[in-house]
Amino acid sequence: MIKGRNSEENQVIKGVIESGNEHVFHFWDELADNEKDNLLKQLKSIDFQLIAEYYNNYKNIDEKSFDKFEPVKYLSAEESISNNELNKIGADALKSGEIAFLTVAGGQGSRLGYEHPKGCFPISPVKKKPLFQIFAEKILFYSSYYSNNFFWYIMTSKYNYRETLDFFIANDFFGLNKNNVIFFKQGTFPSLTIDGKLILADKSNIFMNPDGHGGILKALLKNNLLEDIKIKGIKHLSYFQVDNPLVDMADPRFIGYHIREKSNVTTKVIAKLYPEEKLGVIGRINGKSSVIEYSDLPEKEMFAVDENGKLLYLMGSIAVHIFEVDFLMNFTEKMPLHYAEKKIKGYFFNDNDKPIFTDMNGTKFETFIFDTIPLAERALFFETDREVEFYPVKNKDGFDSIDTCIIGQSRLFYSWLKDAGLINEEYNNQMVEISPLYSPVKEIFLEKVNENSDKFKNDNLKNQKEIYIE
Repeated sequence: MIKGRNSEENQVIKGVIESGNEHVFHFWDELADNEKDNLLKQLKSIDFQLIAEYYNNYKNIDEKSFDKFEPVKYLSAEESISNNELNKIGADALKSGEIAFLTVAGGQGSRLGYEHPKGCFPISPVKKKPLFQIFAEKILFYSSYYSNNFFWYIMTSKYNYRETLDFFIANDFFGLNKNNVIFFKQGTFPSLTIDGKLILADKSNIFMNPDGHGGILKALLKNNLLEDIKIKGIKHLSYFQVDNPLVDMADPRFIGYHIREKSNVTTKVIAKLYPEEKLGVIGRINGKSSVIEYSDLPEKEMFAVDENGKLLYLMGSIAVHIFEVDFLMNFTEKMPLHYAEKKIKGYFFNDNDKPIFTDMNGTKFETFIFDTIPLAERALFFETDREVEFYPVKNKDGFDSIDTCIIGQSRLFYSWLKDAGLINEEYNNQMVEISPLYSPVKEIFLEKVNENSDKFKNDNLKNQKEIYIE
């Protein structure tokens, strides 16, 4: 019988045993007092009734039905580019302090062969600037351009929080006002074995996984940040994930469209390259705008085409959103849970209750930010160009890899030089990088080149192996 050191501990232990998870105390007698404290603290934070409910839902999940699944309208790139009204509305909001930036940065770079926060990974074509620096320099530029010191909220995981913060401190916040960069931690949720039991990651720790990018809402509320955001006069949050260096977090047309149409949440989308591409697909389910996880989309809809042979469900989300702050503050719905069966390393107990440390099959539970969309009164979609704004770094090799991300950036910057008349040849793998501190977007770059043509007069860009402009 497991015995605690006081009645409060015994109460926690009793609840865990009644939940059928007595095995987590297998090493109890070996633990030091601080290890026992740590284990009990974790167990006390777990809602066993809730995880039982989640597990039962997972075991009884039905195949998703899309009987009422239909295409949804979106603002095309052609429509937005030619709309100066949207540009003005968005620029005015950026100048007035109504916009702040929100980044999900809880991931590690393990899939890149890099055992540090992904945001610290060096990815720019020439200077190898890390992702965090690229975003920081964009925000620094926009702070000057719009005469407004923007706030930047960064959600880390509990595992990379300290290293992320230390990285910013070591780099003097890349020139940003450190008081305007706010870090907060993502929540976690216990993973379960295939028979619904807790998993010991080691002798005194329960295996917990981050609760998904949808957990950002709970984390903002838990840290009282939404109230603080509201007090600061911020009305809209520009949300993006840490793995996409080309994101334009201060796109005035995107912001302007969101504001003009009084949208609760507006999502950037791109045309899929092929039907099976791993992008969440936009559509309407039971009359509600939605993003459907690519793995949940039935094959019939995945390959469906219209009368012109164009994919009926062509547009996919790139995880770039604008959220209305009031919508998030009043968000009381329970986010739907997603389940992923994955290998988990921890202690497995055999039929004789003997612990074996190994990889086992388990279930992770997550919430996704795009599940806010069908819960909004008004949710809209805005098309952008993949070549301009979507070359994420997700894998070491292959699709969405380090190489495709670097080459994608370089090709884009080369096209700016060509459009500015600074170079005439087609792209030939020349590494090109334009610092966000010079310009984060092509339109501003062309304006600056036109105003400062002398800067480039004597530069023979064609014959340079690497081009860096700042």
